[in-house]
Amino acid sequence: MKKRMLTITVMMLMLAMTANAQVGAYDRAIPLPTRDLYDAQTMSMALAHAQMAARVEAQRKELFSIYANKAVEAYNNSQWVLAINCVNTALETTYYNADVYYIRGVAYEKLGYFRDAKRDYKKAKKYGNAYAESALKSLTIKMKKK
Repeated sequence: MKKRMLTITVMMLMLAMTANAQVGAYDRAIPLPTRDLYDAQTMSMALAHAQMAARVEAQRKELFSIYANKAVEAYNNSQWVLAINCVNTALETTYYNADVYYIRGVAYEKLGYFRDAKRDYKKAKKYGNAYAESALKSLTIKMKKK
């Protein structure tokens, strides 16, 4: 009986050791990478990126404002080519408003580019310029006469 008990105990001990050895080997064989997603370096890089994007956005908006104001000044002085160039440069910033399209439409009309003027009047009307609808009607009548 002692021999049988000893055999069972040894077998149980061996079984337990092999089970532990397999689990332990598995855990060591496949290490799981751990990385803190919110570490200080990542957060500071994200903050710097956001600040740079905000500065670029502010510069683009300021550039739009500068060229839109130059376009208004050129419009008031009947400098049609300059007004078109200023509006084009302002629109390259990806900002827009109805007034710059209206100004460019008037400049195109004054220079005889009626299709371009019509396109800009339609955009100005779409974005809410108060004068674009009447300018579009007047241009349409003028185009029919020619």
